[in-house]
Amino acid sequence: MINRSVLKIPALVKPLVQALVLVGCTLGVAQAEVGNPRVNQLGYIPNGDRIAVYKASNNSAQTWQLTHNGSLIASGQTIPKGSDASSGDNIHHIDLSSVTATGSGFTLTVGGDSSYPFSISSTTFNAAFYDALKYFYHNRSGIAIETPYTGGGRGSYASHSRWSRPAGHLNQGANKGDMNVPCWSGTCNYSLNVTKGWYDAGDHGKYVVNGGISVWTLLNLYERAQHITGNLAAVADGSMNIPESGNGVADILDEARWQMEFMLAMQVPQGQAKAGMAHHKIHDVGWTGLPLAPHEDPQQRALVPPSTAATLNLAATAAQAARIWKDIDAGFAALCLTAAERAWNAAQANPNDIYSGNYDNGGGGYGDRFVADEFYWAAAELYITTGDSRYLPTINNYTLERTDFGWPDTELLGVMSLAVVPATHTNSLRIAARNHIQTIASTHLTTQSASGYPAPLSSLEYYWGSNSVIANKLVLMGLAYDFSGNQNFALGVSKGINYLFGSNVLSTSFITGLGTNTVAQPHHRFWAGALNSNYPWAPPGALSGGPNAGLEDSLSASRLSGCTSRPATCWLDSIDAWSTNEITINWNAPLAWVLGFYNDFAATQGGSSSSSSSSSSSVPVSSSSSSSIIPSSSSSSIQPSSSSSSMPSSSSSSSSVVASSSSSVSGGLRCNWYGTLYPLCVTTQSGWGWENSQSCISASTCSAQPAPYGIVGAASSSSQAANRSPTLQLSANATGFEGGSMVCCTLHINGAASDPDGDNLTYSWQVISGNTVVASGSSSSASIHVSNQRGYEVSMTVSDGRGGVATETTFVSVYFSDYFPGSSSSASNINSSSSSSSSSSSSAIVSSSSSVVSSSSSSAASGGNCQYVVTNQWNNGFTAVIRVRNNGSSAINGWSVNWSYSDGSRITNSWNANVTGNNPYAASALGWNANIQPGQTAEFGFQGTKGAGSAQVPAVTGSVCQ
Repeated sequence: MINRSVLKIPALVKPLVQALVLVGCTLGVAQAEVGNPRVNQLGYIPNGDRIAVYKASNNSAQTWQLTHNGSLIASGQTIPKGSDASSGDNIHHIDLSSVTATGSGFTLTVGGDSSYPFSISSTTFNAAFYDALKYFYHNRSGIAIETPYTGGGRGSYASHSRWSRPAGHLNQGANKGDMNVPCWSGTCNYSLNVTKGWYDAGDHGKYVVNGGISVWTLLNLYERAQHITGNLAAVADGSMNIPESGNGVADILDEARWQMEFMLAMQVPQGQAKAGMAHHKIHDVGWTGLPLAPHEDPQQRALVPPSTAATLNLAATAAQAARIWKDIDAGFAALCLTAAERAWNAAQANPNDIYSGNYDNGGGGYGDRFVADEFYWAAAELYITTGDSRYLPTINNYTLERTDFGWPDTELLGVMSLAVVPATHTNSLRIAARNHIQTIASTHLTTQSASGYPAPLSSLEYYWGSNSVIANKLVLMGLAYDFSGNQNFALGVSKGINYLFGSNVLSTSFITGLGTNTVAQPHHRFWAGALNSNYPWAPPGALSGGPNAGLEDSLSASRLSGCTSRPATCWLDSIDAWSTNEITINWNAPLAWVLGFYNDFAATQGGSSSSSSSSSSSVPVSSSSSSSIIPSSSSSSIQPSSSSSSMPSSSSSSSSVVASSSSSVSGGLRCNWYGTLYPLCVTTQSGWGWENSQSCISASTCSAQPAPYGIVGAASSSSQAANRSPTLQLSANATGFEGGSMVCCTLHINGAASDPDGDNLTYSWQVISGNTVVASGSSSSASIHVSNQRGYEVSMTVSDGRGGVATETTFVSVYFSDYFPGSSSSASNINSSSSSSSSSSSSAIVSSSSSVVSSSSSSAASGGNCQYVVTNQWNNGFTAVIRVRNNGSSAINGWSVNWSYSDGSRITNSWNANVTGNNPYAASALGWNANIQPGQTAEFGFQGTKGAGSAQVPAVTGSVCQ
């Protein structure tokens, strides 16, 4: 948040302060040169990226040595990487991935240059996580910060009275206070009690817009632990050392609630003009100077008029809070949901209340002129929480465009919630959201691998808060890893953390107190020890905004003149450098999220650490052609943006990788990667690659999968008869309340397979609910008990033992008619079977998206078969797939199909094919799935809006279907 005030320092003191600042800057430069090689100053985890960066004067490899407590334990040659555009440095990489030693006291040397000391341990970042979370308690408004609670969670750092202070803005002493804050002069005639919340940044303002993304991030951290990792212990009651510890509620929720209650209080009361809207912000009516503790602030405070952006921030976060607290505090959950729905209705009634910018004396603006993304975010949160179809049009009519997020760009917050939180009514949206996140994260890996220092930033992205841009991108990479298990995403997070903690051009840890050469003077009114010894220096864990080529404050502009050609160097550690060195809640929130993810990853000890080939930036996703969850307004084409295709592969190895003729992969071969087909690489010998403008998998990586996955397709040797893959037909349905029983339900699975070569076949199947495998087996049929109302993904794979594999997936939904009102009448067309309980007034509806809801083309024995299958439907929406199967004896090289709807149905987005048209529709193959071997199937999918009644099942035509 901008502070444009002039620092008021007595004339006799000011020269001394300036001299101290200058000395600090000079020492900082000297220390940065000592810290070469640049390392993560806290350290590394055994299964993370362990690439150090050495600034050199030439491109000749040099010898490095690693010592542990003074003893030499490893050595090697640096890997020259050339000039780095963002820093201007000529850099080399040092790969420590082969080092197995753990502990503290490691140091890297190259010639006479030496790094700062660091550790290698799976617990390296445990304390840092709690340090980052502690930031929020320290910046609470309306409560005394007491000495016993000033220390970090789980003892991450010791409590000390220097960080304690009286409560701020409680109408006591000098404070005008937040207990009855009036509106800005001439804007309304009431006042509100808005005493809680977090002070936003270096000032004492409180902002609904910036507070929204901050509290959402902490709550998403909780929901990830709740729904994906199950590691709620990390943020459990008693974990954060706050006054609420011991109340039986997770500490992170107690901390988030302090902010959430402030945001609820900012809602315009009933009976007033704009009722249900949220005031944009509350702060002093004039700028205050530094240093200044919250309880010392003498300024009058005022409410700024409501805005659509603030109102939608409230709607989104209150809806998120409602589902989280539903089983913790039902009263608070109901309060949140009511506020969220009121806010949504008010925003719809006032969609153009854009913040004017007329109230920025004393606080930052946080103006946002484009609020369609906030509408999408709020609709997503409300739909997840309520299942109310009235929010679907907003979701379905929005086109995703952003590849990152921040307080003015919130669409990806909705995507992340859809991806993380399981709900039956969001099944198809969740799948698409997860694919979208993986696609975006892949682009960030590409950017990161093109940078000499491990920041996922281009040279144009070093603007205000660049470190938070990094942290937000790491959140996306972390979720992409959660959804795919692909190590490249986790290693991308690792590299970004290395940058933030010191592996950067400045050899500085941008987090206060964490590292040897750290930020010391962040712009903050209370943590102002640099100006006055009666005020404390910042505690550990606060993230500095970082390099900013904009240089908006006068001190940075004068001291850093000329840095813009090397934007990564545009940073100054001074309390007056508010454009490069401020700290704020929306920057610390993603830092905490990322460190929480990293500790989870470190605890698994999964995968391997970085290696010379691990920098490949191409990461496939199961729907690699999907660029959005939401329909484009254009009817001409539904296909990915071009940005997803510009991912050059890179290698951090000093040796070249050349494919020998014996390793060249035939174009007829593909990789069945855990049930999804991808092209095999020709030149990439290990891991994932990017060849011919598409992701590919190396033969060695593909072959390392467990059976029945691996390389499929024609035999690699012309002297061998081609192995033909088996065919598989999978059906699944559910039955409920059999024989009057109150137990629901039984899921029936049946696979029928045959092999054209007469090979013996083996089966494997699994049933997935949300992120959990609830059942698995190795038979061709099974019946299992399921007790939850939700969607189940059923997949089966059959293998002939010679590389031939067929995989089919179907979806079955199980729900009660009184859980989804009105579903009974519409379910009759899609139920594979249903029965009602004689002893219950509610009937069980079990619906399957298998072959009951499908159409198939006729096919000659030597041709293909095209099948249209509805995989899910709800209210006015549906998802479906079209399967193109090769029933002939020769390969299909390229295919296209056509279909149309007679009931007004329309497609909103698609994946795994190039879908064009506007009823009729046409779809054609992408490069990687154009070749269909005998007995194999290519499948693509789409989401759409139903015309009327149940989802229509049209006929599919095309030469490949005959």
